[in-house]
Amino acid sequence: MYIATNETQSGRTGAVNVLPSAVRRYMNGINLEEATELRLITGKPFIIRYPDGDYYLTKRSVLSAAPVNTVNITPGMMNELLERITKSSLYSVKDEISSGYITIEGGHRAGVAGTAVTENGEVEFIRNISAVNIRLANEVIGAAEGIMSRIISDGTVKNTLIISPPGAGKTTMLRDMTRSLSYMGYAVAVADERCEIAAMCGGKSSFDLGNLTAVTDNCPKDRAMIMLLRSMSPDVIVTDEIGTSSDIDAVEKIMNSGVAVIASVHGRDTAQIMRRKDMSELAGMFDVEIVLSKRCGAGTVEEIRENV
Repeated sequence: MYIATNETQSGRTGAVNVLPSAVRRYMNGINLEEATELRLITGKPFIIRYPDGDYYLTKRSVLSAAPVNTVNITPGMMNELLERITKSSLYSVKDEISSGYITIEGGHRAGVAGTAVTENGEVEFIRNISAVNIRLANEVIGAAEGIMSRIISDGTVKNTLIISPPGAGKTTMLRDMTRSLSYMGYAVAVADERCEIAAMCGGKSSFDLGNLTAVTDNCPKDRAMIMLLRSMSPDVIVTDEIGTSSDIDAVEKIMNSGVAVIASVHGRDTAQIMRRKDMSELAGMFDVEIVLSKRCGAGTVEEIRENV
């Protein structure tokens, strides 16, 4: 089970490369194609999460459902992991760490937990990091195939909001929607604040986003959206995880300019979003709401709701 091949490992190299050498030595032959997370907690076994459960990496270079002969994470391993993730410069990713995550090559997100350093009530940094959870980015060509007809009407792209709990495939869905629209001839602009949708590396996306897609990454999404609106003449702007009042203001400005917006927000369903004071206004701005879940695996479409 979970035997790797050269083909199935594509796209996961960045995540494997940041792992401590004492972990990587046992990773040969482990297939990460369907893996969703790599979990490293100091003093605990290294765990790989798959849709069908959690598996422990053993010192026999196989995965086990039981914690037997496991590869355990030491403080030294955690230090090496952080050195690799930050490329030996914690300061260079200070802003990301203060948000609780670091984006690594391939668009994978390394969430971190430790001691928060605060100033005036705001998190400035996280030190003494004791846990890292690497959420693996997926490219699923065709993930959006069943919903494209619902977000396009008479050649016009509708303003679309994806509502999804964490890990339910919203970024993967956004990525495939971007690819599909671009190949259909729409000029797409991606405001990729967390460097996850496109996972730009050396000026090139790690994923296939089509031939008419422009990306601005590592920039606050409200500013990036307005910059792209002014500079790239887009038909549609795509962004992930709307959440602040400035994000909402930018979305409204873009819609009022006649450009469509496709965005996502964390939530279980529309009702939950509407109960949030900061989000109730946002939900009413979109023509289509798509609710995702993990019920039948990440990317399960639970509901498509059209606002008329």
